[in-house]
Amino acid sequence: MFMQPASSPLSLVESPVPVASSAPVPASVQAVLDLFTTHLAAVTFPDVDAATLRARADELRAAASSVASAREALARALTETEARGAALADAAARAVAYARIYAAAHPDRQPILAALARLAPPSASPSPAAEPRRRGRPRKIREGAELFEPTPPR
Repeated sequence: MFMQPASSPLSLVESPVPVASSAPVPASVQAVLDLFTTHLAAVTFPDVDAATLRARADELRAAASSVASAREALARALTETEARGAALADAAARAVAYARIYAAAHPDRQPILAALARLAPPSASPSPAAEPRRRGRPRKIREGAELFEPTPPR
């Protein structure tokens, strides 16, 4: 069994770098790759040699490239979704305005006026009522308490 000293370059191997970094192979791992490419090129250990390390680094680079492409596609899709949502909200606002004019010109269409009165103005952003409620108990508010009033010792 091969034992390595604690100060060897292999002990520099850290946890994987987040995929968002520009270089997916961490510098400490690249140092190990360089060591096995130069000084230990002819040495092999069980499941570890220069070729396997190089292959795994290439796999990581390919995966990081795939993630970057997927993120770019997601960003484009989100931008398009926001633009289409804004366009829909604008069209809905125009539709309500036209419907109000139509309903005003046709007083015999009371159900239209009633329905329009119940409508909230359309917007592209969700209303504050749509936000999830905070969990937990609400804070106790002492009656007559003033701002910066010292609290009694417990």
